[in-house]
Amino acid sequence: MVNMNFSDIRHSISDVTDYSSFIRENRQMVNRYLNTVLWFCILTGPAIAVGIKFGVFMAATYSTCMAVSMYMFIVALLHLLIIKIWPYSEHVGLLALISMELLLVFMVYHHIHIHITWFFIPLLSILFCDGKLFSITLLTNYAAMVISTWLISPYDSSTNSTFDTPFEYFVNTMLGYTIETMVMLVAGLTLTKILYDFFSALMQKNREALENSDRLKEQMNILFSMAEIYDHVNLIDLNSMTETSLNDQSYETYELDFEKHAHTVMNHMIKKQVSPDYLEAFLDFTNLRTLEKRLRGKRFIFGEFVNTKTGWFRAQYINVESNGQGVPTTVIYTVQNINSDKRREENLIRISLTDELTQLFNRRSLDADIARYESGPMEADLVILSIDINRLKAINDSLGHDAGDELIRAAADCLTSAIGKKGKVYRTGGDEFTAVVHSTAIAAIVDKINQKAASWKGSYSDDLALSIGYASHKDHPDASINELKKLSDKIMYEEKTKYYQETGYERRGKR
Repeated sequence: MVNMNFSDIRHSISDVTDYSSFIRENRQMVNRYLNTVLWFCILTGPAIAVGIKFGVFMAATYSTCMAVSMYMFIVALLHLLIIKIWPYSEHVGLLALISMELLLVFMVYHHIHIHITWFFIPLLSILFCDGKLFSITLLTNYAAMVISTWLISPYDSSTNSTFDTPFEYFVNTMLGYTIETMVMLVAGLTLTKILYDFFSALMQKNREALENSDRLKEQMNILFSMAEIYDHVNLIDLNSMTETSLNDQSYETYELDFEKHAHTVMNHMIKKQVSPDYLEAFLDFTNLRTLEKRLRGKRFIFGEFVNTKTGWFRAQYINVESNGQGVPTTVIYTVQNINSDKRREENLIRISLTDELTQLFNRRSLDADIARYESGPMEADLVILSIDINRLKAINDSLGHDAGDELIRAAADCLTSAIGKKGKVYRTGGDEFTAVVHSTAIAAIVDKINQKAASWKGSYSDDLALSIGYASHKDHPDASINELKKLSDKIMYEEKTKYYQETGYERRGKR
């Protein structure tokens, strides 16, 4: 007998995702099963011989038994060779079924009657789930019954007093076979249709399951990749009310109960290290009772907080799946350290607001600070200073730009050291500076600036002279911040004019 490898065949059938592919693989399996049936039919000969011995088949002979077994051996062997060449052919299956029908004709002709077997053969054809094949098999089966009944009518009518002629016996017997065949036709076609509907639906579900499985695998691969990027990754299922950590190897799942607590197990651990200044905001952001409302209609939400041990971190909720109303049902929660990003961000901000030569704040920074005072009140001790370096162009022209840069840095040092923590100093032009100071003793600060400038000694020049003008909110309570700036500029220019008059220097650098 053939080594059928039915487990491999069943495995191949389980892999198909459409009905046509299923039918093709199913033909191979049924052909193998039919071949097994053919081999077992060889035992029909010995079984008949037993019946002859005990007087069941009195009209049969032992030579009939031998002929039956030889016939089935040849058919089974031939069928085996054919299915090796055409394992998926429905005609190979039809060959096996017709061969068994011919066997029944032979047996009936030799007065070996097993009537129920006639309908066993069409029943086997239903395994192919093919209504056309079933109809052909039933038709050939009916033809075999007609032939066999016609052949034995003379003998059976002579042994039965109920019938006067062989034809009468033939008609009566075939009438019963015809009714049974019609019942078999209706039942078989109905069963075939049921099998078609069932397996079509099953293949559809199998295909959807495979698609869902592939999608799930893809999603899980994404989640595992995220687990490698983020410090913490949790899968939150709001349908089953569970959270699963994807960072550890156990993938332990925890139950969520909004009645008992509003935060996940992971957030209960994280909050212990959140800076007190950010704790309230962190608890509000990670509150699961309000998460659905905050995340509805959005792909993600995030917040940035400070960990007392590791620094800045970003917490983020990602909406993975939502129901028909847009309410999130599956959410990914991630936590990532962003210290390096924050340092880069702060550095970029510092660069954008800082003068490269002096490291003072620049005009952009001054404009931003001025804008805040335009929309809000000014402190009582606020003072605006306008400062200009005298004779910077003359130094650049006579000693070079390195000498000019030295003067600019020297002026910046004098201003920052004299003002200290009482205000901010800005370089707003080549030789121009502005300071926003909070002090009620501004004259003393200006004197200190001038003293530091007078005592300065440089590598290229020892002459650092500054013209300073200032205007305070205390002296001009009705003036806006911009008006104070204009007033300090006006006083600074007056001081500059006075300097050139007293020293005899020309503003263009000549004496």
